[in-house]
Amino acid sequence: MLIGMRESTSVRVDRRTRDELRLLADADGVSLDEALSRLVRAERQRRMGEALSQPITDTEQEWLDGGLRTVTDASG
Repeated sequence: MLIGMRESTSVRVDRRTRDELRLLADADGVSLDEALSRLVRAERQRRMGEALSQPITDTEQEWLDGGLRTVTDASG
């Protein structure tokens, strides 16, 4: 393998999915690989956002309050 080249593999997808991915890639001027990487990253970010949007638990609130007290004590 040449330096800077990534190892590749094949992923089987429906033709329609491939064509839709190609449209996204072409619209952004990137490769299919880059378009897929961006979609994976966006999904990861969506899931993190969803997790962060949930109400915090009592235990999490206690932990946050403890951190706030530490900062307040250190600055006082």
